[in-house]
Amino acid sequence: METEKLSGTRILIPSGAGAPGFGGIVRCLREIPQVFIVAGDARSNVYGASLSDSFVLMPPSDLVVEYVDAVIRVCLENSIQVILPITTRELFALSEHKRRIEDLTGALVIVSEIEGLGIANNKGSLYEFAWMHGFRVPAFAVVDGRESFRKEAEKLGISHRDLCFKPILGNGSRGFGRILSECGSNEDWMKEKSGIMPLRLEEWNTRIPAVLGDEEALLLSVYLSGTEYSVDLLCDRGTVRYCIPRSRDKMVGGISVAGTFLPIEGLISECCRLAELLNLDGPIGMQWREDSSGEMYLLEINPRLQGTTSALELGGLNVPVLAVSQVLNDAIMGSIEEIGVNKGLHFAWGSSFVRYWDESMLFER
Repeated sequence: METEKLSGTRILIPSGAGAPGFGGIVRCLREIPQVFIVAGDARSNVYGASLSDSFVLMPPSDLVVEYVDAVIRVCLENSIQVILPITTRELFALSEHKRRIEDLTGALVIVSEIEGLGIANNKGSLYEFAWMHGFRVPAFAVVDGRESFRKEAEKLGISHRDLCFKPILGNGSRGFGRILSECGSNEDWMKEKSGIMPLRLEEWNTRIPAVLGDEEALLLSVYLSGTEYSVDLLCDRGTVRYCIPRSRDKMVGGISVAGTFLPIEGLISECCRLAELLNLDGPIGMQWREDSSGEMYLLEINPRLQGTTSALELGGLNVPVLAVSQVLNDAIMGSIEEIGVNKGLHFAWGSSFVRYWDESMLFER
């Protein structure tokens, strides 16, 4: 990749300097000569402060006015050219105020437009949209409290099959739960490492609040037992340039730590069709899972750069750098017509990867 053409690019990662995937993303961006990375987080004691060229303490992104004002200030103070978000919670603020940020700072924001983003980031809306357009999704219901949780679980068949749930606006594995069917068992729990323990419906009912607000509602669905896949895409206003499926061979706390890159043509085709319908832009992640018979179902979309996307660089595709190149209209990638989906890509299909943790010393700045 001709990264010399991007030499000296100044990039802001507004939030997530403490996220597990931040280190890998920075490693990818360091392929740009003389790149200058400003990283932010709502906490001060984060490892990413030692990996970036400059660190800023940011307001939480749910304080939209304060957060957007801080983004604008940091961009102006550091002559930022590209804003690359890596956390889910900041996407709406950045998309809604994208024009203002770009007009005031000259920095370009890598984020999808609010219409497609609103569907992709809301699991209830996404499942309705996907089902209406012919994509497979698990049988599901959106529940707003304890009573509807119990009723819908019974309708979905908790008597004979496991179910699971997650907040419709969930972030990562936060709030995920699995409901054990009435005929199932969890006898091996003492042999398993700590993680998400399946509980029976009556046990979950003691934990689910009586009433959930609109943004706290849960997506309740059938639990699929087959292989899970994560797909990394790079999109340009709905057109997919690259689409790389990988199996999730091992996960720790919802994070992929081992996987295999697999050129599954049917899955690539479905991801491209969905991205086009939603007009998604920039790096996008999609999660899919097989049922017991091998049929593939959509689980969710992460409309941002996923942490494990950095593993693709090992196979021959540096998505963070390509995303920066794309938004700057650099000549590295060529036109969409010349490229097509994965066209010209020399990738290590069939290879597997493992991830490991490292340590960083934090110093007072």
